[in-house]
Amino acid sequence: MDGSLSRMRGKADFRLMRELLGLPQEWVAKRVGVDARTVRNWESPRYFYPPKREAWDLVEGLWRRADAKAAGLVEIASSAARVARERGVEPAPLMLAYWRDAAQWAKAHPADEDAGMWRIENAAARLAADRLHAMGLPVAIAYAEPEA
Repeated sequence: MDGSLSRMRGKADFRLMRELLGLPQEWVAKRVGVDARTVRNWESPRYFYPPKREAWDLVEGLWRRADAKAAGLVEIASSAARVARERGVEPAPLMLAYWRDAAQWAKAHPADEDAGMWRIENAAARLAADRLHAMGLPVAIAYAEPEA
């Protein structure tokens, strides 16, 4: 097994992952050197050809990054909840940051050349919030406030 998420996946899988990550078709297209119409065609059941390997690699890599970050947040929250409950108190909600847009991200991360990463951070927050809710752990979302 090569570790690829895309084995046996189709067009709808690609679109689902892209949308869950919050990636516009235009952004994906620019990253893999095609136009946005090509990405739309990859996702359309009316056209035969699937997303190219580079597109899958991009989306899968970003998915892994968001998933790993979400897993780390869930681990922190579940450990804190366990300690709180051992002490006889209900755990406080884990506060997750959510970025408004690329400008806010760039303000907080001036050295980061990839302003699109705010979307991946938001995807990680969404994934973590969903997992924490499923575990019955408290979670709260707030807009990230970069320092001036």
